[in-house]
Amino acid sequence: MKQLPLCVGIICVTAIIITVIVCKVSLETIFGLIIGLLIIAFAVAVANLIDL
Repeated sequence: MKQLPLCVGIICVTAIIITVIVCKVSLETIFGLIIGLLIIAFAVAVANLIDL
């Protein structure tokens, strides 16, 4: 279960890279996406703490 954040991080980075290559999106969109992913990652971390 401790490896879950790492896997999620790798998937998120891969998704960002694919999005940039396919859509050629602007940096503003990328930063917005990263902020959203950070919020999701924080929520997952909190959920894991509650489970403990």
